Order: sequence, then C-alpha cells, then structure tokens
Amino acid sequence: MPKFMKVLYCSQPYPDNFTDKTLFLNALKRNKNLTTYSFWDCMEKGQLPLQQLSCTVTFFLLHFIEPNVSEELLYCMAFITIIGYLAIVGFSFKESRTIILFGGFLFGLSPIIQTLTRTISDDTIYAMASICLAINFILHDYSGQGDYMSKCVSLNAAIFAAVCMASRLNDLNSVIGTIILAILTYGIVPPLRNQIKDSLLMSFCTVVTVISTALISFTFIPLMIIPLIISVITCLLVGPALYVYLQTQKDNIYGPWDEAVLKDLGYTAHNRDISAE
Repeated sequence: MPKFMKVLYCSQPYPDNFTDKTLFLNALKRNKNLTTYSFWDCMEKGQLPLQQLSCTVTFFLLHFIEPNVSEELLYCMAFITIIGYLAIVGFSFKESRTIILFGGFLFGLSPIIQTLTRTISDDTIYAMASICLAINFILHDYSGQGDYMSKCVSLNAAIFAAVCMASRLNDLNSVIGTIILAILTYGIVPPLRNQIKDSLLMSFCTVVTVISTALISFTFIPLMIIPLIISVITCLLVGPALYVYLQTQKDNIYGPWDEAVLKDLGYTAHNRDISAE
C-alpha cells in the first residue's frame, strides 16, 4: 500500500479514522509555552496577600483599641483619602464633585449608620464583620487585572463590614472615621499598591506594614503575634516553595489531536486590496 499522507486533496486507500502509529507521537509537545517562576518571584508576589492581611488585622484591632476618633484625626484621614483618590483617577471638576457628593452623603447618613444595627447583638455584628473581611481577603484582586465582579464583591464586603463595626460606636466622628478608614484601606491603598508592586518600595511597604501590625497586636493582644508569624511564614516561605515544587509536577501535552488555533497574521482589508491589485 502507498505511504499514508496527512492531506485531503488526494484519494488514499485508508479509512477516515486511520492513524499512522509511526508518526502519531512525533508532534507531541510537553508544557508548551510554559512560564516558570523562581522562588524569589513567588516571594515577591506573596507580599500582596501579606499586606492585605496585615491591613485587615490592623483595621479590625483599631476598632477595639481606639474606637473614639478626634476631629483632627478625622480631618487628617479625610485629607489623605481625598489625595489618594485624586492620585488614582486624576484631578478634574467631575471628580471634585464626586468627592463633595460622597462626603455630603457620608455626613448625612452617619446618624442612620450609628443606629442601624442597634437591635442586633454585638456577637452577631462582629461575626458578620469578620466573615465580610474574610470574603474581602479571599476575593481581593491581587494581580490588578482580575475580573470586575470579584473586585466589586471584595470592596463591598469590606465596606459592609465597616458599616457593621461603625454601628457599634457612640459618636458620629467615630462612625465617619471608621467608614473613611475602610475606604482608605480597601479602596485607595490597593490601586496605589498595584502601581509599585514591582519595585523595591513594595518590599519597604511590606516590612513597615507587618512590623506596625505586629507592634499593635503584641501591645494589646500578645497572642495575636502567633498567627501573624504563621501568616508571614506561609505567605513568604511555604507558599512560594510549594508553588515552585508544583511547577515541576506540571505535565501538559500538546499534539495533533488538539483543536486548531487561528493565528492573526496581520492580514487586513488593506492587505487584501493590495493583493487583489
């Protein structure tokens, strides 16, 4: 019999499902276009969840340690939040109007927030806040390129937790301060952090954040230092080491059985007109 050819333009004495066993695995490729990461690359990426966790722990502890917010501190947090927001979106009349409207709504709704959950027990409120902060940590967009839905759910969960915690406070300044701190921590800091995540400044921010959280935890709740140390080891050592090991176990195969993938060769309508001439 003639040698089998993998073509469609000539008739061959082979069935349609014929496979030449001598050529079948010649085109086999393993881990095609695989991108590998070193341990240091993974450690660098591990800084993002560590910072997010540290900010969340600090935010939660400050609510119990220093629930009363002075007017000076409130104005300072509001000023930092406004500057951070303008650094992200840019200064314009539209953005200035947005800041004024949001500030007006926040000040106007603060009495309602203060009494929103008065009929609910403290245990229920703090359990809900803890669950929402956990949702924020899990769904947070650490790459800066996640889908829109995940970002919205993560941010809304954090703001809802802040509203629940603010409803336990006694004065309006503390209520407003808690909401502003949540916006600063979960709405302003992450986009700014994504802009420096590939620089040495990111490592400096990680060290400052972790040390600050450790000092606050150790000063007021000494036992909190234990899970914090475990978190640091997990994010910077165990996680990266496990990821590097799992890379060696990856074994994707590619061959003639895969679906065809169309490639863009830059053939446009202009090129088609030129070839027609």
